[in-house]
Amino acid sequence: MSERALRVQVVWRCVCALWQTTRRRIADQLCPAMRFVVVGTAALLVASTTNAAPRAGAALDQQARHEAINAIPFDQLTEETQAKLWNVVSQPTIYRQLPITVTGSDPDMHVFLVRYPEIIVNIWQLMGVTKVQIQRTGDYTFQASDGAGTVCDVQLVYGDENTHVYYAEGSYEGVLLRKLIRGSCVIVLKSDYSRTEDQDVYVTNQLDLFMQLDNVGAEILARTLHPLVGKSADHNFTESTRFLSQVSRAAETRSGGLQQLAGRLKNVDEPIRERFVQIATAANHRAALRDAGQQVWTDRIQAMPVTVTPVATAGPLMEGASQIFEAAPPRKPLRLRR
Repeated sequence: MSERALRVQVVWRCVCALWQTTRRRIADQLCPAMRFVVVGTAALLVASTTNAAPRAGAALDQQARHEAINAIPFDQLTEETQAKLWNVVSQPTIYRQLPITVTGSDPDMHVFLVRYPEIIVNIWQLMGVTKVQIQRTGDYTFQASDGAGTVCDVQLVYGDENTHVYYAEGSYEGVLLRKLIRGSCVIVLKSDYSRTEDQDVYVTNQLDLFMQLDNVGAEILARTLHPLVGKSADHNFTESTRFLSQVSRAAETRSGGLQQLAGRLKNVDEPIRERFVQIATAANHRAALRDAGQQVWTDRIQAMPVTVTPVATAGPLMEGASQIFEAAPPRKPLRLRR
């Protein structure tokens, strides 16, 4: 190789390295702008690895998108809500199906935490691992901000034990773009429940999200960085479902500690805190019956093997969370590495 060719090769490698670094930096800055698409599910929100990979390929992506749209019960929604959802899901700027997660959880606790993500967020605040703020504005609505320029209004437009549909409108204004970015998104969370022969109950979650951005420049940038931003969303969703499982297991095994923890949730309305304690107590009772060899959830949960390997490996978030579920509160705020 000639000396000139060698110099060109070295320069080209430097340019490629600089571009990759710039992409990562921009993606880190853009993530807050995209975060409102998952903030309503703490997972949902929220904030690891997973044993199921996202579906790839144009045909499979189109099929997944159609299945997610068909899962929305449009016939049970008002005409106004139907129009808002269809405007997003019919022509999304970005569509992504997040990895499937399987975690052990009490079904009632799982549904409750999905509908009231402020409980999870407040626990994270006590742990010192989030800047997200949530303020409930109605039975099915809340406002959220991520502390980095993203604010949004979120509405639970439909919910049963197997399907939850969220609609969010939000904006981002920060260091990445000078112009205000506005957008809306639809989140479809599908949950299935199964129990093993030893009566352990697992929840299989699949989340599809549709995003529509109003700013043309932001749309182009979002499409360019979609692979990087999508990985961040995958990570956040997986970590969030793991943490929901952690809270549920704490309710089953550390009922007293969880009741004390509920008293420290000052950013959660009192009726919701009381309901949280009631569900935790019921989950503890069901766990005791299960340990005694009695069957529970026979009418609602099928006795079938879990088809996807459960997410069992504890990450740093879960390892640190065990302290906050103890009966005695920690003497100083817990700060975890990110």
